[in-house]
Amino acid sequence: MSFGLKKSNIPTNLRGIFAGCGSLLNHPLMAPHVIALTGKSIRDVTLVYLGTASYDLPEKRQNQTSWFSDNGCTVISLDVVLNAPPTAYMEECIERADIILVSGGNTSFAMRRWRRLGLDTMMREACLGPRRVVMAGGSAGAICWWSGGHSDSMDPDSFKNAKLSSHGSDHDIDDEEGKTDNPDEDEDDVPKEWDYIRVDGLGFVPGLCCPHHDRIQSNGILRATDFDVMLLRHPTEVGICIDHNAAFMIDNANYSVLYPEGLEGSVMPDGSFSGDRLGKPCVWIKEVSNDGKTIIRTLCPNHGKLSDLLKIPEHIFQSIRHMKVAAKENPDDGPMRMSYPGFAAKSFFGGNVVKELLDVMNESAGNEEED
Repeated sequence: MSFGLKKSNIPTNLRGIFAGCGSLLNHPLMAPHVIALTGKSIRDVTLVYLGTASYDLPEKRQNQTSWFSDNGCTVISLDVVLNAPPTAYMEECIERADIILVSGGNTSFAMRRWRRLGLDTMMREACLGPRRVVMAGGSAGAICWWSGGHSDSMDPDSFKNAKLSSHGSDHDIDDEEGKTDNPDEDEDDVPKEWDYIRVDGLGFVPGLCCPHHDRIQSNGILRATDFDVMLLRHPTEVGICIDHNAAFMIDNANYSVLYPEGLEGSVMPDGSFSGDRLGKPCVWIKEVSNDGKTIIRTLCPNHGKLSDLLKIPEHIFQSIRHMKVAAKENPDDGPMRMSYPGFAAKSFFGGNVVKELLDVMNESAGNEEED
């Protein structure tokens, strides 16, 4: 066992699915696994989509939720970037959720925004409380549920102003689903100057999550390589390294590794790692050796007990300086109160509007007028 880690108190009542790519859980071979975790028929399931990390852009929402709505699931988008809905409305949305699906995008921004609005506390009660709401998401939507993650939140192209000015029309790694060609890896492009950073998550699942583990982004650096360097700076944590086309699913005390057949990944037939994605999608488990000098990399079995993989860190080394820089470069300057009346819960792609949520909004608007 690596230093600073212990196996005791591993949670055994969680339900969640965490993908390497933001749009992977919308894949027709992957989305049914998300629904199955609820134990309900899809037409009885309500999915609350948090697109905060991608600034509530509708294009991203469709890329990550359309399968669910098309197949009868009620999808409610809780938009909080340009609006600050009343607390009662946000609580009602989260209380209705069977699944909370978080978008890909800028993890640092999403975490700061949720904390300002108190959404993190609502999500904790929903997912860790007796309702056991399913946690779901890819990329930033995977990182956010863990103790922390290997994040591209310092990529200027992921900043709020850049995304909103382009209205999501620019290239995004979360829009790539199983593609061999990756524009971020164009040999004619000059790598951009930005670094991956460790971002704190909600801490519902112990571990340091690395999505897109087998990908190179616009800074020209393979995430698998950079993650090893990061883990040496954070040796008390276990790395959960998820290939772009893979997902790590938790169902109570058990876990599974899922991926659609036919997509590329980093594990070769002999179990070795391929940084060129010549193998199948997979999940790797990484830890720092007892001497603190080397990384121990292990291929995660496709099924097993969660307690065999995860460990509770005795303490976590925070990246306070990096987080301060991220907050300065991409600030959360959104409102803290709803700035207009009549904000309504929307159910997209033909799903049913939840009447009770509209009633809450109307009541809140009436109260504000009386004040």
